[in-house]
Amino acid sequence: MYHELKSTLYHGTISKITDVDVTAGRSRKDFGKGFYMAVSKQQAIGMMHKKYREAVRRSRNKENAVFHEYLYEVELNLERLNHMKVKVFETADSEWLDFVLMCRKKGGMPHDYDFVAGATADDDTALCLKAYEEGLYGETGSPQAKETLLKNLEVENLGIQYFIGKQNVADTIIKSIREIDWR
Repeated sequence: MYHELKSTLYHGTISKITDVDVTAGRSRKDFGKGFYMAVSKQQAIGMMHKKYREAVRRSRNKENAVFHEYLYEVELNLERLNHMKVKVFETADSEWLDFVLMCRKKGGMPHDYDFVAGATADDDTALCLKAYEEGLYGETGSPQAKETLLKNLEVENLGIQYFIGKQNVADTIIKSIREIDWR
């Protein structure tokens, strides 16, 4: 999946960003609560549209004009990662799955990595994870259930995400963040 980490990434959101705030993220996400970036511009645009639809739905159809979509280009200083605790998942395998399950179950920042990169668990993933947790693939935690879950995830179609869960790390490795046109 990875040959090398990318220094130019993308972040899609409905919030105006001037500085990255890792505490603004939601809990119980793939790699923990923090700031996520996509390798693909299209993946970030898809996330931006999803966040917009969720915000409109949650507003119970109030005036839609209060929500805006923003796409940001993020430049990282990857050399600074040499002095940090980094976890890169080369594939969406059982190790990746155990890590995602742990982060989603515990919430917050349940690990001590400064930077994590790996496959993105998308909406279909959430449905598969629920089926796994309810025992529909076999006994939860068993190798057979995990194997079935990984097969159902179609891991070759998952996007790649980068994660920063500590503010001092974000302040250290993010060289710049700027809004770009997504249309």
